Amino acid sequence: MARSFGFNMTGYSTQIIRGGSSKGIHLDIRDLPPAGPERDEVILKIFGSPDMRQIDGLGGADKLTSKLAVMGPPTREDCDIDYLFGQVNIAMPKIDWKSNCGNISAGAALYAALSGKGKIVGNTAEIYIHQANTGRRLRALVPLRNEFPETEGNFNIGGVPGTGARLDLDFYDFAGSALGGNILPTGNPTDRFDIPGVGPLDVSVVDMANLHFFVRAKDIGLDPTRSIYALQEDKELVNRLEAVRKAVSNEIGFITGPDADEQLKISMNPLIFAVAPPTTYNATNDFTVDKESQDITSRSLARFAFSKAYPGSGSAGTGIACGIEGTVAQEAYAGRNEGDKPYSVKIGHPGGVLEVVAETSENDGVISVKKAQLGRTARLIMDGTCYIR
Repeated sequence: MARSFGFNMTGYSTQIIRGGSSKGIHLDIRDLPPAGPERDEVILKIFGSPDMRQIDGLGGADKLTSKLAVMGPPTREDCDIDYLFGQVNIAMPKIDWKSNCGNISAGAALYAALSGKGKIVGNTAEIYIHQANTGRRLRALVPLRNEFPETEGNFNIGGVPGTGARLDLDFYDFAGSALGGNILPTGNPTDRFDIPGVGPLDVSVVDMANLHFFVRAKDIGLDPTRSIYALQEDKELVNRLEAVRKAVSNEIGFITGPDADEQLKISMNPLIFAVAPPTTYNATNDFTVDKESQDITSRSLARFAFSKAYPGSGSAGTGIACGIEGTVAQEAYAGRNEGDKPYSVKIGHPGGVLEVVAETSENDGVISVKKAQLGRTARLIMDGTCYIR
Protein backbone atom coordinates (compact mmCIF):
# COMPACT_ATOMS: atom_id res chain seq x y z
CA MET A 1 0.00 0.00 0.00
CA ALA A 2 1.32 3.44 -0.86
CA ARG A 3 0.54 6.86 0.45
CA SER A 4 -1.29 8.84 -2.20
CA PHE A 5 -1.89 12.52 -2.91
CA GLY A 6 -4.77 14.18 -4.72
CA PHE A 7 -7.58 16.73 -4.54
CA ASN A 8 -5.22 19.06 -2.59
CA MET A 9 -5.31 16.49 0.22
CA THR A 10 -3.20 13.62 1.49
CA GLY A 11 -4.60 10.11 1.15
CA TYR A 12 -3.87 6.97 3.15
CA SER A 13 -4.71 3.44 2.07
CA THR A 14 -7.28 2.28 4.59
CA GLN A 15 -9.28 -0.77 5.50
CA ILE A 16 -12.20 -0.60 7.88
CA ILE A 17 -12.72 -3.99 9.50
CA ARG A 18 -15.22 -5.03 12.11
CA GLY A 19 -13.32 -7.25 14.48
CA GLY A 20 -15.52 -9.02 17.01
CA SER A 21 -17.84 -6.47 18.62
CA SER A 22 -15.60 -3.52 17.74
CA LYS A 23 -14.76 -1.73 14.53
CA GLY A 24 -11.27 -0.56 13.62
CA ILE A 25 -9.46 1.48 11.02
CA HIS A 26 -6.50 -0.53 9.73
CA LEU A 27 -3.48 1.32 8.33
CA ASP A 28 -0.10 0.20 7.01
CA ILE A 29 2.77 1.36 9.22
CA ARG A 30 4.86 2.03 6.11
CA ASP A 31 2.46 4.79 5.08
CA LEU A 32 2.68 6.63 8.41
CA PRO A 33 5.25 8.96 9.96
CA PRO A 34 7.45 7.49 12.69
CA ALA A 35 5.89 7.07 16.12
CA GLY A 36 5.41 10.44 17.78
CA PRO A 37 3.40 13.67 17.52
CA GLU A 38 3.33 13.75 13.69
CA ARG A 39 1.90 10.23 13.48
CA ASP A 40 -0.64 11.03 16.20
CA GLU A 41 -1.74 14.17 14.33
CA VAL A 42 -2.36 12.19 11.13
CA ILE A 43 -4.38 9.54 12.98
CA LEU A 44 -6.46 12.08 14.89
CA LYS A 45 -7.36 13.72 11.56
CA ILE A 46 -8.30 10.36 10.03
CA PHE A 47 -10.65 9.69 12.96
CA GLY A 48 -11.97 13.25 13.26
CA SER A 49 -10.82 13.65 16.86
CA PRO A 50 -11.26 15.47 19.11
CA ASP A 51 -14.98 15.84 18.46
CA MET A 52 -17.79 13.99 20.21
CA ARG A 53 -19.37 13.16 16.83
CA GLN A 54 -16.06 12.67 14.98
CA ILE A 55 -17.99 14.23 12.15
CA ASP A 56 -14.92 15.14 10.04
CA GLY A 57 -13.36 11.67 10.07
CA LEU A 58 -13.93 7.93 10.09
CA GLY A 59 -14.45 7.50 13.83
CA GLY A 60 -17.84 6.21 14.94
CA ALA A 61 -18.30 8.44 18.02
CA ASP A 62 -18.17 5.44 20.36
CA LYS A 63 -15.24 3.84 22.16
CA LEU A 64 -15.96 0.54 20.36
CA THR A 65 -15.61 2.22 16.96
CA SER A 66 -12.77 4.65 17.67
CA LYS A 67 -10.07 2.00 17.42
CA LEU A 68 -6.97 1.72 15.29
CA ALA A 69 -4.82 -1.15 14.05
CA VAL A 70 -1.43 -0.21 12.61
CA MET A 71 -0.27 -3.23 10.61
CA GLY A 72 3.17 -3.99 9.24
CA PRO A 73 5.87 -6.53 8.49
CA PRO A 74 6.77 -8.78 11.41
CA THR A 75 9.51 -7.61 13.77
CA ARG A 76 9.60 -11.02 15.48
CA GLU A 77 10.98 -13.99 13.58
CA ASP A 78 8.29 -16.29 14.98
CA CYS A 79 5.39 -14.11 13.78
CA ASP A 80 3.79 -13.43 10.41
CA ILE A 81 2.71 -9.80 10.92
CA ASP A 82 2.87 -6.91 13.40
CA TYR A 83 -0.24 -5.37 14.94
CA LEU A 84 -0.03 -2.14 16.96
CA PHE A 85 -3.25 -1.05 18.64
CA GLY A 86 -4.33 2.52 19.31
CA GLN A 87 -7.42 3.63 21.23
CA VAL A 88 -8.24 7.04 19.75
CA ASN A 89 -9.78 9.41 22.26
CA ILE A 90 -12.96 11.11 21.13
CA ALA A 91 -12.98 14.10 23.50
CA MET A 92 -9.23 14.79 23.72
CA PRO A 93 -6.41 14.89 21.15
CA LYS A 94 -4.89 11.76 22.67
CA ILE A 95 -4.21 8.17 21.60
CA ASP A 96 -3.63 5.33 24.04
CA TRP A 97 -0.72 3.27 22.68
CA LYS A 98 -0.18 1.26 25.86
CA SER A 99 -3.15 -1.11 25.73
CA ASN A 100 -4.33 -4.07 23.70
CA CYS A 101 -7.72 -4.82 22.15
CA GLY A 102 -8.87 -8.41 21.83
CA ASN A 103 -11.72 -7.66 19.45
CA ILE A 104 -9.60 -5.60 17.08
CA SER A 105 -7.14 -8.51 17.23
CA ALA A 106 -9.78 -10.38 15.22
CA GLY A 107 -9.66 -7.58 12.67
CA ALA A 108 -5.87 -7.84 12.60
CA ALA A 109 -6.17 -11.58 11.97
CA LEU A 110 -8.54 -10.98 9.05
CA TYR A 111 -6.26 -8.26 7.68
CA ALA A 112 -3.35 -10.72 7.81
CA ALA A 113 -5.37 -13.44 6.08
CA LEU A 114 -6.48 -11.03 3.36
CA SER A 115 -2.78 -10.24 2.84
CA GLY A 116 -1.94 -13.93 2.44
CA LYS A 117 -0.03 -14.24 5.70
CA GLY A 118 0.42 -17.37 7.76
CA LYS A 119 0.52 -21.08 7.13
CA ILE A 120 -2.40 -22.70 5.31
CA VAL A 121 -3.49 -26.00 6.81
CA GLY A 122 -6.42 -27.41 4.86
CA ASN A 123 -9.04 -24.67 4.75
CA THR A 124 -7.55 -22.66 7.62
CA ALA A 125 -4.84 -20.02 7.83
CA GLU A 126 -2.78 -20.33 11.01
CA ILE A 127 -1.38 -16.87 11.69
CA TYR A 128 0.96 -15.74 14.44
CA ILE A 129 0.54 -12.05 15.19
CA HIS A 130 3.08 -9.94 17.03
CA GLN A 131 0.96 -7.74 19.31
CA ALA A 132 3.43 -4.87 19.27
CA ASN A 133 2.01 -2.93 22.24
CA THR A 134 2.79 -5.82 24.57
CA GLY A 135 5.48 -7.69 22.64
CA ARG A 136 3.40 -10.87 22.94
CA ARG A 137 2.45 -13.53 20.39
CA LEU A 138 -1.17 -14.17 19.41
CA ARG A 139 -2.26 -17.31 17.55
CA ALA A 140 -5.16 -16.88 15.12
CA LEU A 141 -7.03 -19.45 13.06
CA VAL A 142 -8.91 -17.94 10.10
CA PRO A 143 -11.19 -20.14 7.93
CA LEU A 144 -10.65 -19.92 4.17
CA ARG A 145 -12.62 -20.58 1.01
CA ASN A 146 -10.87 -20.54 -2.35
CA GLU A 147 -7.73 -19.23 -0.62
CA PHE A 148 -9.53 -16.17 0.76
CA PRO A 149 -11.10 -15.66 4.19
CA GLU A 150 -14.53 -17.26 4.48
CA THR A 151 -17.33 -14.69 4.60
CA GLU A 152 -20.28 -16.94 5.47
CA GLY A 153 -20.96 -18.96 8.59
CA ASN A 154 -23.40 -19.66 11.40
CA PHE A 155 -21.35 -18.36 14.33
CA ASN A 156 -22.99 -15.58 16.33
CA ILE A 157 -21.29 -13.28 18.81
CA GLY A 158 -23.05 -11.00 21.29
CA GLY A 159 -23.24 -7.37 20.21
CA VAL A 160 -23.10 -8.11 16.45
CA PRO A 161 -26.22 -8.74 14.34
CA GLY A 162 -26.39 -11.88 12.24
CA THR A 163 -23.81 -14.62 11.91
CA GLY A 164 -20.45 -15.15 10.25
CA ALA A 165 -17.50 -17.48 9.88
CA ARG A 166 -15.83 -18.26 13.18
CA LEU A 167 -12.17 -17.39 13.62
CA ASP A 168 -10.30 -18.27 16.80
CA LEU A 169 -7.87 -16.20 18.84
CA ASP A 170 -5.63 -17.74 21.49
CA PHE A 171 -4.05 -15.33 23.99
CA TYR A 172 -1.89 -18.06 25.51
CA ASP A 173 1.18 -15.76 25.61
CA PHE A 174 -0.41 -12.77 27.35
CA ALA A 175 -0.06 -13.53 31.06
CA GLY A 176 1.54 -10.50 32.75
CA SER A 177 1.54 -8.52 29.50
CA ALA A 178 0.44 -5.18 30.98
CA LEU A 179 2.95 -4.90 33.83
CA GLY A 180 5.54 -7.41 32.70
CA GLY A 181 5.30 -9.59 35.79
CA ASN A 182 3.04 -12.28 37.18
CA ILE A 183 -0.59 -12.82 36.31
CA LEU A 184 -1.40 -11.78 39.91
CA PRO A 185 0.59 -8.54 40.30
CA THR A 186 -0.08 -8.19 44.02
CA GLY A 187 0.81 -11.82 44.68
CA ASN A 188 -2.71 -12.49 45.95
CA PRO A 189 -5.89 -13.63 44.16
CA THR A 190 -7.86 -10.98 46.06
CA ASP A 191 -6.83 -7.94 48.10
CA ARG A 192 -8.82 -5.51 50.21
CA PHE A 193 -8.36 -1.88 49.24
CA ASP A 194 -9.64 1.26 50.93
CA ILE A 195 -11.42 3.18 48.17
CA PRO A 196 -12.09 6.91 48.82
CA GLY A 197 -15.84 7.54 48.76
CA VAL A 198 -16.57 3.81 48.67
CA GLY A 199 -14.82 2.21 51.64
CA PRO A 200 -13.04 -1.13 52.02
CA LEU A 201 -13.53 -3.28 48.93
CA ASP A 202 -12.33 -6.71 47.78
CA VAL A 203 -10.59 -6.47 44.38
CA SER A 204 -8.86 -9.12 42.29
CA VAL A 205 -6.05 -7.66 40.18
CA VAL A 206 -5.38 -9.89 37.17
CA ASP A 207 -2.79 -9.08 34.48
CA MET A 208 -3.93 -11.07 31.47
CA ALA A 209 -4.11 -9.56 27.95
CA ASN A 210 -4.77 -6.22 29.69
CA LEU A 211 -4.82 -5.13 33.32
CA HIS A 212 -8.11 -6.14 34.91
CA PHE A 213 -9.76 -5.34 38.26
CA PHE A 214 -12.61 -7.62 39.36
CA VAL A 215 -15.15 -6.57 41.99
CA ARG A 216 -18.41 -8.08 43.16
CA ALA A 217 -21.36 -6.37 41.52
CA LYS A 218 -23.25 -6.36 44.81
CA ASP A 219 -20.32 -4.71 46.63
CA ILE A 220 -20.22 -1.79 44.21
CA GLY A 221 -24.01 -1.42 43.99
CA LEU A 222 -24.40 -2.64 40.42
CA ASP A 223 -27.57 -4.49 39.46
CA PRO A 224 -26.77 -6.63 36.38
CA THR A 225 -30.43 -6.88 35.45
CA ARG A 226 -30.43 -3.15 34.58
CA SER A 227 -29.75 -2.20 30.97
CA ILE A 228 -26.28 -1.00 30.09
CA TYR A 229 -27.81 2.38 29.20
CA ALA A 230 -29.38 2.71 32.64
CA LEU A 231 -26.08 1.77 34.23
CA GLN A 232 -24.30 4.42 32.15
CA GLU A 233 -26.78 7.07 33.26
CA ASP A 234 -26.13 6.20 36.91
CA LYS A 235 -23.36 8.73 37.48
CA GLU A 236 -22.86 7.74 41.11
CA LEU A 237 -22.22 4.14 40.03
CA VAL A 238 -19.84 5.21 37.27
CA ASN A 239 -17.95 7.42 39.70
CA ARG A 240 -17.67 4.59 42.24
CA LEU A 241 -16.18 2.29 39.63
CA GLU A 242 -13.79 4.99 38.46
CA ALA A 243 -12.79 5.58 42.08
CA VAL A 244 -11.78 1.92 42.23
CA ARG A 245 -9.77 2.23 39.01
CA LYS A 246 -7.94 5.25 40.39
CA ALA A 247 -7.28 3.99 43.92
CA VAL A 248 -6.12 0.50 42.97
CA SER A 249 -4.01 1.82 40.06
CA ASN A 250 -2.29 4.15 42.51
CA GLU A 251 -1.86 1.43 45.15
CA ILE A 252 -0.11 -0.96 42.75
CA GLY A 253 1.96 1.81 41.15
CA PHE A 254 0.35 1.62 37.72
CA ILE A 255 -1.09 5.13 37.24
CA THR A 256 0.05 7.61 39.88
CA GLY A 257 0.88 11.25 40.39
CA PRO A 258 -0.87 14.58 39.85
CA ASP A 259 -1.97 13.78 36.28
CA ALA A 260 -3.57 10.43 37.22
CA ASP A 261 -7.09 11.71 36.56
CA GLU A 262 -6.21 12.72 33.00
CA GLN A 263 -4.29 9.51 32.35
CA LEU A 264 -7.27 7.42 33.47
CA LYS A 265 -9.41 9.24 30.92
CA ILE A 266 -6.93 8.30 28.18
CA SER A 267 -5.81 4.79 29.13
CA MET A 268 -7.98 1.76 28.47
CA ASN A 269 -6.04 0.06 31.24
CA PRO A 270 -7.10 -0.85 33.79
CA LEU A 271 -10.49 -2.28 32.86
CA ILE A 272 -12.83 -2.92 35.77
CA PHE A 273 -15.35 -5.77 35.82
CA ALA A 274 -18.32 -6.02 38.16
CA VAL A 275 -19.16 -9.73 38.32
CA ALA A 276 -22.02 -11.77 39.70
CA PRO A 277 -23.18 -15.39 39.61
CA PRO A 278 -25.22 -16.22 36.48
CA THR A 279 -28.18 -13.86 36.29
CA THR A 280 -31.11 -13.63 33.87
CA TYR A 281 -31.32 -10.22 32.15
CA ASN A 282 -32.27 -8.55 28.87
CA ALA A 283 -29.47 -7.90 26.40
CA THR A 284 -29.05 -4.65 24.47
CA ASN A 285 -31.03 -5.94 21.48
CA ASP A 286 -33.87 -6.84 23.86
CA PHE A 287 -33.60 -10.62 23.96
CA THR A 288 -33.44 -12.50 27.23
CA VAL A 289 -30.15 -14.01 28.36
CA ASP A 290 -31.05 -16.86 30.72
CA LYS A 291 -28.82 -17.62 33.66
CA GLU A 292 -28.67 -21.25 32.51
CA SER A 293 -26.72 -20.13 29.41
CA GLN A 294 -23.91 -18.54 31.44
CA ASP A 295 -21.21 -19.37 33.96
CA ILE A 296 -20.75 -15.79 35.15
CA THR A 297 -22.42 -12.41 34.58
CA SER A 298 -20.13 -9.44 34.08
CA ARG A 299 -20.19 -5.74 33.21
CA SER A 300 -17.09 -3.90 32.03
CA LEU A 301 -16.11 -0.24 32.40
CA ALA A 302 -13.11 1.92 31.55
CA ARG A 303 -12.69 5.67 31.07
CA PHE A 304 -16.14 6.42 32.56
CA ALA A 305 -17.92 4.32 29.94
CA PHE A 306 -19.52 0.88 30.16
CA SER A 307 -18.86 -1.50 27.29
CA LYS A 308 -21.98 -2.30 25.28
CA ALA A 309 -20.57 -5.75 24.56
CA TYR A 310 -17.45 -7.31 26.13
CA PRO A 311 -13.76 -6.65 25.59
CA GLY A 312 -11.94 -9.49 23.85
CA SER A 313 -8.95 -9.00 26.14
CA GLY A 314 -11.38 -8.86 29.04
CA SER A 315 -12.85 -12.21 28.07
CA ALA A 316 -9.37 -13.76 28.12
CA GLY A 317 -8.75 -12.15 31.50
CA THR A 318 -12.13 -13.21 32.86
CA GLY A 319 -11.67 -16.76 31.62
CA ILE A 320 -8.31 -17.11 33.32
CA ALA A 321 -9.49 -15.34 36.51
CA CYS A 322 -12.37 -17.82 36.80
CA GLY A 323 -9.81 -20.63 36.97
CA ILE A 324 -7.72 -19.09 39.77
CA GLU A 325 -8.80 -20.12 43.24
CA GLY A 326 -9.66 -17.21 45.48
CA THR A 327 -10.40 -14.51 42.91
CA VAL A 328 -13.64 -12.55 42.95
CA ALA A 329 -14.34 -13.92 39.47
CA GLN A 330 -13.77 -17.52 40.55
CA GLU A 331 -16.19 -16.99 43.45
CA ALA A 332 -18.94 -15.99 41.00
CA TYR A 333 -18.06 -18.67 38.43
CA ALA A 334 -20.63 -21.46 38.22
CA GLY A 335 -18.61 -23.73 35.94
CA ARG A 336 -15.86 -26.22 36.72
CA ASN A 337 -12.08 -26.05 36.55
CA GLU A 338 -10.50 -29.41 37.27
CA GLY A 339 -6.93 -28.11 37.11
CA ASP A 340 -4.41 -28.70 34.29
CA LYS A 341 -7.33 -29.37 31.94
CA PRO A 342 -9.11 -27.03 29.52
CA TYR A 343 -12.28 -25.52 30.96
CA SER A 344 -15.06 -23.37 29.55
CA VAL A 345 -16.26 -19.99 30.79
CA LYS A 346 -19.48 -18.60 29.33
CA ILE A 347 -19.67 -14.88 30.14
CA GLY A 348 -23.02 -13.13 30.20
CA HIS A 349 -22.50 -9.55 29.00
CA PRO A 350 -24.71 -6.73 27.67
CA GLY A 351 -24.64 -8.10 24.11
CA GLY A 352 -25.21 -11.78 24.91
CA VAL A 353 -22.92 -14.65 25.89
CA LEU A 354 -19.25 -15.10 25.04
CA GLU A 355 -17.37 -18.35 25.61
CA VAL A 356 -13.69 -18.69 26.49
CA VAL A 357 -11.79 -21.97 26.60
CA ALA A 358 -8.95 -21.63 29.10
CA GLU A 359 -6.21 -23.77 30.56
CA THR A 360 -3.68 -22.98 33.26
CA SER A 361 -1.01 -24.75 35.25
CA GLU A 362 0.68 -23.92 38.55
CA ASN A 363 4.25 -24.61 39.58
CA ASP A 364 5.65 -23.41 42.93
CA GLY A 365 2.81 -20.93 43.23
CA VAL A 366 3.40 -19.42 39.78
CA ILE A 367 0.40 -19.60 37.47
CA SER A 368 1.07 -20.15 33.77
CA VAL A 369 -1.44 -19.86 30.95
CA LYS A 370 -1.59 -22.62 28.35
CA LYS A 371 -4.72 -21.46 26.54
CA ALA A 372 -7.11 -18.51 26.52
CA GLN A 373 -9.06 -19.02 23.31
CA LEU A 374 -12.22 -17.33 22.11
CA GLY A 375 -14.23 -17.42 18.91
CA ARG A 376 -14.85 -14.18 17.02
CA THR A 377 -16.12 -13.09 13.64
CA ALA A 378 -14.67 -10.33 11.49
CA ARG A 379 -15.66 -8.61 8.26
CA LEU A 380 -13.96 -6.30 5.80
CA ILE A 381 -16.29 -3.31 5.45
CA MET A 382 -14.27 -0.88 3.33
CA ASP A 383 -11.03 -0.96 1.34
CA GLY A 384 -9.94 2.36 -0.13
CA THR A 385 -8.31 5.73 0.52
CA CYS A 386 -8.98 8.09 3.40
CA TYR A 387 -8.17 11.74 2.73
CA ILE A 388 -7.16 14.36 5.26
CA ARG A 389 -6.44 18.02 4.86
